[in-house]
Amino acid sequence: MTADPLVAAPARHDLRLVPAALVGWAVVLSGLYLGSSITAALGATGLLVATAAALRGRSAVVVAVGGVAAAVALVVATQTWQVEHHPLRTAAQRGSAATLVVHLRDDPRAVAAPGYGGRQTQVQQVVVHAELEAATVAGQQWRTGGRVILLAPARGWTGLLPGQRVRTSGLLAAPNRSDLTVAVLRARGGPDVLSAPTAVQRVAERLRSGLRLAAMAMALDPEPAGLLPALVVGDTSAMVPSVEAEFRAAGLTHLIAVSGTNVAILCGVVLGLARLVGLGPRAAVLLAGLTLVGFVVLCRPSPSVLRAAVMGAVMLLALVLGRRRSAVPALCAAVLVLLLIDPSLGNDPGFTLSVLATGALVLLAPGWSAALRRRGVPPGIAEALAVPAAAHVITAPVVAGLSGQVSLVAILTNLLAAPAVAPATVLGVLAAVMAVLPPGAAAVVVQLAGPAVSWLVGVGHWGAAVPDGVLRWPDGTFGALLLALIVAVVMLAMRAHRLRVLAAAGLVGALLVLVPTRFASPGWPAPGWVMVACDVGQGDAIVLATG
Repeated sequence: MTADPLVAAPARHDLRLVPAALVGWAVVLSGLYLGSSITAALGATGLLVATAAALRGRSAVVVAVGGVAAAVALVVATQTWQVEHHPLRTAAQRGSAATLVVHLRDDPRAVAAPGYGGRQTQVQQVVVHAELEAATVAGQQWRTGGRVILLAPARGWTGLLPGQRVRTSGLLAAPNRSDLTVAVLRARGGPDVLSAPTAVQRVAERLRSGLRLAAMAMALDPEPAGLLPALVVGDTSAMVPSVEAEFRAAGLTHLIAVSGTNVAILCGVVLGLARLVGLGPRAAVLLAGLTLVGFVVLCRPSPSVLRAAVMGAVMLLALVLGRRRSAVPALCAAVLVLLLIDPSLGNDPGFTLSVLATGALVLLAPGWSAALRRRGVPPGIAEALAVPAAAHVITAPVVAGLSGQVSLVAILTNLLAAPAVAPATVLGVLAAVMAVLPPGAAAVVVQLAGPAVSWLVGVGHWGAAVPDGVLRWPDGTFGALLLALIVAVVMLAMRAHRLRVLAAAGLVGALLVLVPTRFASPGWPAPGWVMVACDVGQGDAIVLATG
């Protein structure tokens, strides 16, 4: 059997830090799901392993794995113990009434609530992630920290900015996720605002609102006008619900969330312009760094944006600076630093997708694009094919576990969308920055971005309209592991010619079984149903679609 470079990239990467990063991530997950005691035991074991390996002169990889396990376990066990023994924990399990003083960690996020017959209704509730400062329960007061989630009415909460301090009352509830959240509060009414936003947050909001107003002022259709702020800064408040649903079906949802791709595009453009005007490497890197800081401020430095900034910097290191051997250690170091700063990222889907996508671009995409070029594919087209294919294949198991579906058109839609993403992102950011100038300046730039954004809307329309373009899949951990196993088996089979033929035959057989059954069984009820009358002989009933 001979290896096929289409699947396996040349082994030129420094993988020595990968085991330490994986072990550190596993220790974080143990703390989130198994508790502080088991995590502390794992940390002690890691410390013993590192000490024994160092004394016996064993491999530095073993020392690094043990040391990372011990350090991560110390941080995670401490934080999980604090959550387990937090004074609000017992009150939340009882459902007690409470008054909290918190400061917001992120923007209030609207809770999607489809109305009767699938018709969209106005947003009634928001979810707010906040940091606790003080709590009052049954006359007893505490001044303590901890993360809380607020379920609040939209009125009074919409428009609040990260960093603002508020006081609110409601009923406590226990969180249903294994993370570092202490309690959930079902808030009653609007908050008492205790502080104004910081100057940085006010500037960021002015730029973001300026981008929204400029998109509307240029008489763009509602669909591209709502998509532009979502594409540039992750602001989905004006996005048309049908476009969001189509992007989900077409595998384009990642475009409306701030990711490392946004950062890489902006920094790549800045580095390219710096080289064109003759700036030296240090000046170019400094300018790109300032751009990165400014973009984080524009998008607001929430945990997801900071994660995107770190992952985007790693992507730049691999794809722009061309230092392939340093890319994997940088990615592993970024993962460990982020997990130490915020252990709750360990089971965050966005963090997992960011790491997997960045790893695919670093490890798989270069080898795949090189193999395509050896087969006569032009360089630009080879990269355009390899990048979305690598990212989609590696992230598909996580997406399937989250959504319960696999997009069969995602690679093609991402390939079609790729040429429009960069100009729309760059022009959108430029329009947001120019929002501080007279309105006409930003509006002209938005008009230039209009064709690219409209193209993306069209790609989403087309991808969602493909018959059976979405394959239903088991959701949850089982579905993710099942698809991951299939992807691993297929990629290993593609390494040899005989196994490649066998894998192709299996794929054809699966299609011959799945496709006819999907057409023969259209499913019930029909899409877009509003009312169904049921008559089964033992009585009848009328069912109304309420959500």
